[in-house]
Amino acid sequence: QWLVKEASKYLNVELKREEVMSAWRGWRPLVADPHAPPNAPVSRDHVISENPHSGVIFIAGGKWTTWREMAQEVVDRAVGKEGPECTTRSVTLFGGGPGYSENLVTEVVDEYPHLTNDVASHLVRTYGVRVWEVCKFSSHDRIAPDYPYIAAEVVYACREYACTIEDVLSRRTRLAVLNRDAALDAIPKVANIMGQELGWSRSVKAKQMQAAQNYIESYGGPTTTTEATEEIAA
Repeated sequence: QWLVKEASKYLNVELKREEVMSAWRGWRPLVADPHAPPNAPVSRDHVISENPHSGVIFIAGGKWTTWREMAQEVVDRAVGKEGPECTTRSVTLFGGGPGYSENLVTEVVDEYPHLTNDVASHLVRTYGVRVWEVCKFSSHDRIAPDYPYIAAEVVYACREYACTIEDVLSRRTRLAVLNRDAALDAIPKVANIMGQELGWSRSVKAKQMQAAQNYIESYGGPTTTTEATEEIAA
C-alpha cells in the first residue's frame, strides 16, 4: 500500500490497490571487495578485484541489465592495457543479424495473417530473426487473453530446455510478473502443452501444476487467489 501511495504522487494519478495486477520482491545483495581497505563502502554496482596472492581476477555483483558492460570491464582488466580490447560491443545479440529489419513485424503478419499486430510485435521484439522458428509451431493461440504470449512460445521454450510451468510463466513469457491472476488461469493450458511436448505422466503434470500454483500465488495481486485456486484444483 505504501508503494501504491508513493507511486500516485509521481504518476499524478490516484492508484488503488486493486489496480495492481502483480507484485513481487527480491533480494538485492550488496557486494564488498574482500581485498579493499578496511571500512571500504559496499557497492550496488559490480566489483572487479584481484587476489593479491594468486593473481586471480574476479568479478562480483552487478545485474542483468549491465552484463555486457561487466564482461567488457573484466576482460579488459584481465588482458591488460597491452592486450586486445573486449569485443562485446560488436557482438550481435541472439536473434539479431541477417534478416532483421524494421519491417520484420510486417513480414511476420504477411506470412501469418491471423497473428495480430501486438502478437507479431511481441514476437519480433523477443526473438528477433528467431521469430520464424517460433512461428513454425502450429498453435498460435494466446495462453492468456489480452496478452501477446502464444502457445508456440511454450513449445519453443521446451525446445530450449524449459522444464517447469513456473519457468515458462515467470521468466520465458513474464506473464506472472505482469498479471498474477492471468498466469494462474494459464496454468492448465501451459501444462497441457508442456505435458504433450515433454511426455509428462498424469502424476508429473499434477505436481507441475501444483508447484506453479504455489509459486505464482506468492506474487501479490489485485484480489485473493481463492477462485483461481479452486478452478485449477477442479
